[in-house]
Amino acid sequence: MVRAELEPDLDRRRDEILRSFGGQRGGVLHYRNLKPKNRLLAARKLASRDYPARGFVVCSYKKTVSGYHNTRAASAAGNPRDVLFNFVVRLLLERATHYVVNFAAPRHGIRDPVLRIVMASRKGHHFGRFKAYLAQLMYQAVAGTTYLNTRTIRAEVLRWNKIDRAAASQVSGLQLADVLVSAFFQSIERVSPHYDDKVARCLLPLMAEQAARPGVSVSRANEGVTFYPAVKVARLLTAEQSSFFAQFGYDMDKLKGRNAVNHVQALSQAERMWSQCR
Repeated sequence: MVRAELEPDLDRRRDEILRSFGGQRGGVLHYRNLKPKNRLLAARKLASRDYPARGFVVCSYKKTVSGYHNTRAASAAGNPRDVLFNFVVRLLLERATHYVVNFAAPRHGIRDPVLRIVMASRKGHHFGRFKAYLAQLMYQAVAGTTYLNTRTIRAEVLRWNKIDRAAASQVSGLQLADVLVSAFFQSIERVSPHYDDKVARCLLPLMAEQAARPGVSVSRANEGVTFYPAVKVARLLTAEQSSFFAQFGYDMDKLKGRNAVNHVQALSQAERMWSQCR
């Protein structure tokens, strides 16, 4: 997330990252194609104070949410395979819109903020139905009828004509977002050949934080970094994965404590994978 006046600077940021390891100006930044040392360099530059922005990521534990069913969401999505994707995007937008209203806009003196959304084109995902699903969530938020309303989208910052999609290869902002998303994925997915690199730890300064409170340390938990569903699967995480989420503010001892969910289905190591539990 960047302020509108900073959007023209995203090409420069992308080009600086590329040039830092010998890439060409105007090239395509794709995290997957970078060498390990260059992935680390890209993440560190993305999180530097020279690149003002705020990051949001939802790490969804697919095994626990793949059976989730919401008739309303399914009717809007059309394709059953889109339901999970749209639901996770909903979690992301709940946090991003709240951040705009509660922190970003007041901090910069913006009275009527509008959040423009640009999504990377995704093969097999129906963008029109996604927008219909989002419009439904916006209507429910205004009417106070949101289903599963632990949080609601702040509909006042969204506009139908400000929700777009584009090829990631053509938009530098989407390429920078790919660095963030891929770094987190490889830092929690144990089957990734780069799992041990933990590049996402470098992104801590970038991630959106909770409001500061007296005597409470700044935390990114359930704001810039959302581990979902944390209570249900905290006990299934390895020690390394627990340490990773703790760095972003999660109280893993509390999540795994006596009051946490006790009835968790035992999973094999193969079933623990974040990417393939669909």
